Amino acid sequence: MKKLFVIALILSVGSLFAQESKVPAQTKAKFKALYPHAEKVKWDVEKTDYEVNFEADDVETSLLFNSKGDIVEVETALEEDDLPGVVEKSVEKNFKGWEIKEAAKIVRNGKTTFEAELEKGEKMMDAIFTPNGKLVKKTVNKEKDEKNNKDEKD
Repeated sequence: MKKLFVIALILSVGSLFAQESKVPAQTKAKFKALYPHAEKVKWDVEKTDYEVNFEADDVETSLLFNSKGDIVEVETALEEDDLPGVVEKSVEKNFKGWEIKEAAKIVRNGKTTFEAELEKGEKMMDAIFTPNGKLVKKTVNKEKDEKNNKDEKD
């Protein structure tokens, strides 16, 4: 059993390094120039794009670079109180009984949206809103216990 754990650990660390090694040097350099003091940096490859998750000034942030090294999306974690009031009111109206667990501001190709991760009992959902509070997308996630177990394994 111990050997299996060690093998799994080696494979996951190897996979992490393999992901990061696929990121072009100019993309990494651009990121480093923009965020020289970033901490907890983790790169992922998403088809032809490169995502970097990190913390800067105690704020969780994610950048998505295209294959040319241009930033196409910036996602910044927010406190619930930092969501626009119209977004909070839209959550209250459209998702009665749901609680905001996490929030983020997303800027993609110059357009801003806000994401609210919602929870009600064992159910979880992500909802995306325009700056004026209009619901544009909702995604029902797996139950909370399954998500928490997945997060613990990551």
